[in-house]
Amino acid sequence: MAVNIPKSGKIIPLNIVMTYPVRWNRYRIYRDFVQNFYDSVDAKDWEEKFHYRYDPQKRTLTMEIEGVEFSYEWLLHIGASTKTANSGKYAGYFGEGFKIASLCAIREYKLIVEMYSGEWKLNVTVLDQKIDNQTVKMLAYKINLHENIGGSKLVLSKFYESDYKIFQTVLESFYYPENPAFGEKIWEGEEGAIYRRSRKPINPDLPYVSEYGRKGAVFCGYQMLGTSPFDLVICLHHYNKEDRERKTLYSFEIIKVFYTLSYYLDAQSAMFMLVKMRRYWNTYQHDKYGLHSWSPTIDRLIYKVSQSLECTEQFRRDYPNLLCVERIYTIHAQNQRSQAKSWLKSQDTKYLLVKDTFKQLNYPTLEQKCAESGGFVFDDRVSDKIENECFRILEEITQKIYWDFIIISKWPERRLITNERAIYHGMALTFKKRKHLMNNVGLKIRYDIRKIYLKKSIFRKNRYYDALSTYIHELCHIFGGDSSHSFSSGLSHAMEILLNHSNEIAAGKEQWERLFES
Repeated sequence: MAVNIPKSGKIIPLNIVMTYPVRWNRYRIYRDFVQNFYDSVDAKDWEEKFHYRYDPQKRTLTMEIEGVEFSYEWLLHIGASTKTANSGKYAGYFGEGFKIASLCAIREYKLIVEMYSGEWKLNVTVLDQKIDNQTVKMLAYKINLHENIGGSKLVLSKFYESDYKIFQTVLESFYYPENPAFGEKIWEGEEGAIYRRSRKPINPDLPYVSEYGRKGAVFCGYQMLGTSPFDLVICLHHYNKEDRERKTLYSFEIIKVFYTLSYYLDAQSAMFMLVKMRRYWNTYQHDKYGLHSWSPTIDRLIYKVSQSLECTEQFRRDYPNLLCVERIYTIHAQNQRSQAKSWLKSQDTKYLLVKDTFKQLNYPTLEQKCAESGGFVFDDRVSDKIENECFRILEEITQKIYWDFIIISKWPERRLITNERAIYHGMALTFKKRKHLMNNVGLKIRYDIRKIYLKKSIFRKNRYYDALSTYIHELCHIFGGDSSHSFSSGLSHAMEILLNHSNEIAAGKEQWERLFES
């Protein structure tokens, strides 16, 4: 490469005043120095062509790249860079990286910066210039001819052990297959790559997202810009970050990276990634665009897996006990969901509930499995005379002792649970009241009860107390659902009232037993 440099050398001012208000820390400085070398070779050749050595006696760090030369003129202008001919493949810093890194290096940290390439050598220095009759210190390059080194080299002097530790951290922030954070390669394409995370912990000085900790690494534009909650290394090469000054991605940007990369995966790698994201198999997006939800990514991965019969079958072999949970929009669906969840708790087989997108992999819904196992309550009317009389006894007792506690405008319809495999002993069909009432102890009555179901097996001579307690339990759903505080409070008051009416309870028991004797 021919260079136009006199034998005596020349000094070139850069029109950057030394008081230019920019402050880079050591990490940012060393990273931008490395960036100039990194952008000159393919990432897969980085380990082979880039070399460095630290001399603790001389306190110097030398970085070299083999077979790559460039003109020093590229280092003169803000906005000019050899990267402009790179088709946007690498991150790029618009040519300013070397100049601003050099400014901060010699001004803040008193480093000596020397650059070599081909037949020239450059020393970063300071030059006095006159501006409006005032002497101003400017950043400058002193350039001399040098024996051709057949590549490019940067030497940093006054470089200490603490600097070297930061430099090693910087090297881990770049994408290359030999990066110590990278484990087994799962997938690689033009758009990016996926690796297992190696056993080596992620360097605590690298960028990370506080919500996700340091379990997995995320590389964008060939640099590590954040972390994820999965033990993966995710690399999206073609990613343009709008704010170049911000060096860490936000959590919603990490989600966007995963979602974008999921479009490019084959079925096998999508299945691997889906398994790693297992904790989010039953999540739905709650915002309009899904910016803060992993749900769209899970959906895309499921779709990818479903496109391969082989992967679908393998996934079902690995995870045979998944049940899909569809969204609920009606009272009837809510009622079925409650029954199905109660049935699920009684099963010996441990099922995992997942989002309804898993139906694409031929998994049944929770309700389908419950119906298949006979776990639902049938909507059977009471036709038997004794059963009707038993209901009447329960209604009379509760009306008498709870007249100002359980306030109901119309007494619930009587229903039987004839399916002995159903998990419930009793059940109430409730509807939310438009206007809440207040009972005698200050509890809000929030629901109307249209129907009360009692299991057919309760209607036996020796089951009176079981029937009464179940009936009262279901009536207390006027205060709230099973897991609500208001229901628990209402039920506690109801039991206390019940204990104070032993005579009425005993009279009801006599009536109940006479029915069966006759």
